[in-house]
Amino acid sequence: MVDPDRHKGDVEATTVSIRQGGARSIQASEVTIKQGGAAQVQADQVTITQGGIGVARVQSARVVAGGVAGLVAHEAELQASAAQLVLARDEAELEQSAAGIVIAREAEVEDSAVGILVARRVEGTNVRVLMGPREALAFGAGLGLVLWLLSRWRSS
Repeated sequence: MVDPDRHKGDVEATTVSIRQGGARSIQASEVTIKQGGAAQVQADQVTITQGGIGVARVQSARVVAGGVAGLVAHEAELQASAAQLVLARDEAELEQSAAGIVIAREAEVEDSAVGILVARRVEGTNVRVLMGPREALAFGAGLGLVLWLLSRWRSS
């Protein structure tokens, strides 16, 4: 019998391997994507090579020459990849990669660019960071003040 709540493109399995294809949603222990993609992934371990994921909640992630919009993991490793948001409970490693926001307990960054980097410990060589924690706080406070002033100006 077909489950009416289950949609095409939703995958639930122990191990999922996608090659030159895609899925809307994946729930698995281990996911491997090569030249493919998925909108949403929840897994213990994810490996992406020349592919992409919209949002991933995983224990461990390795992305090589790929892209991720949002990655929440215990450990995240990006090589020659791009990510908008990386939240790593333990360690985030970036090598020749770019990320908008990286928040981690420890960050190891090499030959990469990061918009906002917040980490307890950072190791890196040839790293370009747009904003650290102090700059991000100052930017947020300044933006909040400007928005408050605009709201007061419009109401008068």
